[in-house]
Amino acid sequence: MATSHDAKEVIRRWNNEGWSGGKYDLAYEIIAPVMTVHGAGGQAIGMGPDGLIDLIRTWRTAFPDGTMSIDDIIVEGDLVAIRNTWHGTQTAEFYGIPASGKWVDVTSIGIDRVVNGQVAEGWGELDMVGMMQALGAFPMIGPGAVANGKSPLWGPDSTVTGDSPTTPEQNKQILLRFIDAISRGDRQALEQVTNVFCYLEHNPVWGAETLQGGIQVYNQLRAATPDLHFEVEKDIMIAEGNQVAAHSIVTGTHTGAEIFGVAASGKQLKWTHSDFVRLVEGKIVERWVSADVMTFFQQLGAVPSPGG
Repeated sequence: MATSHDAKEVIRRWNNEGWSGGKYDLAYEIIAPVMTVHGAGGQAIGMGPDGLIDLIRTWRTAFPDGTMSIDDIIVEGDLVAIRNTWHGTQTAEFYGIPASGKWVDVTSIGIDRVVNGQVAEGWGELDMVGMMQALGAFPMIGPGAVANGKSPLWGPDSTVTGDSPTTPEQNKQILLRFIDAISRGDRQALEQVTNVFCYLEHNPVWGAETLQGGIQVYNQLRAATPDLHFEVEKDIMIAEGNQVAAHSIVTGTHTGAEIFGVAASGKQLKWTHSDFVRLVEGKIVERWVSADVMTFFQQLGAVPSPGG
């Protein structure tokens, strides 16, 4: 019978041998024939092994020296959450962008379901807008790290350590309260579930590095989309030890303020979002964020489609 350890090792192999090693045929071993991709940062991906092979080949052809570092990985049952960073030099065409010779670092968060040793489902976000900006294909707009001259990497981890009296299930509830507070714009509720004195945010897609920075980002989004709402997909939340990962569907209607140079359009926007947090003493001390900002920007009309 497969174990959580087995599931984690399957994802490690896919990253190390597939993405970093270019071992494409591995997909026929560990990607289920009916594997479903629920999202990949705005990229169109075919289902099953061939779809994943095409995806990796697209990246490795454009970035032959590319490697995918595993920054952290947690597991619960058949679900695995992983934080990654892709590093590489663009020496060939990539989604219509001519070879630039530029080095990129691209952060991402993924959730995968592993059944009988094969990846059956996947949910993923990556900093595609930041990457396109680094390659010179998109204008330097928005609050993201690249657009504002900051490092696209996660940055150093927090040094805050300590025991946590809360269980993994309780930690899930704390993260749910955190995301609900973001959704409602409730600063007081946010401060109740975070260690406000040492909280650290790793959020290259929106550029936030502190709790106040995160609040400002979501306030800006809420000003533009007054009905902003995060709906957590609770059935794929993952908790291991003092860490929790969650995936959300974010919606909002652009009936409010101008945002990123686009006046109120009345457009209904929908994108995906991932949280990966660490808790100490029952409070969130560190948060990593990735979101499908590409889809958000495209729906808004702020950037073109890749290759468009």
